[in-house]
Amino acid sequence: MKYALIAAAAVLAACSTPEDQESTTRAEPAHGTYLKDSYAEVPMDQYMRIKDALVSSNPTEAQNAAKHLDSLWTANSPGEQLLSSVRQIASTSDLSAQREAFYSLTQAYLVSLESKPGEDTLYLQFCPMAFDYEGATWISREKVVMNPYFGDEMLHCGVVRTAIAPRTGAKD
Repeated sequence: MKYALIAAAAVLAACSTPEDQESTTRAEPAHGTYLKDSYAEVPMDQYMRIKDALVSSNPTEAQNAAKHLDSLWTANSPGEQLLSSVRQIASTSDLSAQREAFYSLTQAYLVSLESKPGEDTLYLQFCPMAFDYEGATWISREKVVMNPYFGDEMLHCGVVRTAIAPRTGAKD
């Protein structure tokens, strides 16, 4: 019992906003409106569009973004794992299945970023409660945690694990 209480406290602490995390002055969006007005025609922006659609619990938008990302990659294949994951998201309207495929997409994208970092600082974020407490990561452009694995159920559950630095000489 004692260990169960300690574990529960640890999970709650992990899903609360850390004190050292920068606060923002922007207003919280209303439920389900976490998508941006537009996304650039580049793979990382379409990844962000998928993430934002999952945060919004919008499987149709996640599907559309995945299809678009697949079309961007068709001419210049990024590797089988990335293509497979994005095609899994594009082929289903099941939100749970999309979230599982998104985790695989993120893992493959992280490997890709090791060899070819982007031009912007990105943030690797982590939710310890995703997938029955196995935990899951995702990439974000903002430090503010917006959880694609739970959406509004636990919107801010997670922490920023690390910043992914841009390539040398790139803008921040």
